[in-house]
Amino acid sequence: MEPIRQVLVVVDPTVENSAAVRKAARLAKAAGARIELYLCDFSPELDAARFLDAPSLSVAVAPVAARHQVHLDRLAAGLAADGLAVRTVVEFANPLQEGILRRVAATRPELVVKDAHYHAPLKRALFSPSDWQLVRDCPVPLLLTHQRAWREPPRIAAAVDPNHPGDVGATVDHAIIDGATALAGLLGAKPLVVHVFSSLNLISIEPGLGAAPVAADLAAVEMLRTLHRTQLEGLAARHGVPASDTRLIDGIVGYALPDFAADAELDLLAIGAIARSRLHDRFIGSTASRVVDRLDCDLLIIKPAA
Repeated sequence: MEPIRQVLVVVDPTVENSAAVRKAARLAKAAGARIELYLCDFSPELDAARFLDAPSLSVAVAPVAARHQVHLDRLAAGLAADGLAVRTVVEFANPLQEGILRRVAATRPELVVKDAHYHAPLKRALFSPSDWQLVRDCPVPLLLTHQRAWREPPRIAAAVDPNHPGDVGATVDHAIIDGATALAGLLGAKPLVVHVFSSLNLISIEPGLGAAPVAADLAAVEMLRTLHRTQLEGLAARHGVPASDTRLIDGIVGYALPDFAADAELDLLAIGAIARSRLHDRFIGSTASRVVDRLDCDLLIIKPAA
């Protein structure tokens, strides 16, 4: 992850006390970075504005833009009083994620921060279509935040998969650990490095024995566990993370990783994404696309370097 010089905060006009703004400000202050408060809006009432010429469009959106600018100015004043360099931008786009991605391409921030809505009774994040598009297509690290404040120091982990066939050379794994380590350093924390593997495909069922695995399968499972642990600890060691700060979990990643995050009371989990044509193929791990909306912690999405 590149040193953070600029943070783009996607401001949700419907959120009064934005965790994205608070947490981005903390990271920016620690990194000595600038902040851009970017409010990209679209409402059905403005849909007809697509058919207007530029002067008419400007008149149509002016009252809404003015309200948004007042909101951003209030946020910016608080950040500036804390010593941060802040810029504000209001734009309109449909769909929203296209406006956000255009802004990312134009300004090239090192980090994008956005609020994610979490539904506590369901114990899952409620990602909007624009959130999913950003998860897939944002070319720089993307931090999706919940309202819950970070602990002191925050509990941070990097989820890796050293054996993933789509990540030759562990390119994404290295990027994930770099990102988690960078944010942990800014926040005065130490990251864990976590890997989930499944031994279920090595457990066979002998006829007449019910669910009892054969001894050969148990030996194979232990060999697999040793191999994965060795790979995990070796990968972590290359980033200065000791073996005591690694966690090897046996289970189905779509369930085991969210369970681990909850049990460890993580504040932030870094996970990787690779650019492919289908959503479920873009995440490291064949079922990891079903992990992100089950997490009750903040999520840092990392892409490998081009």
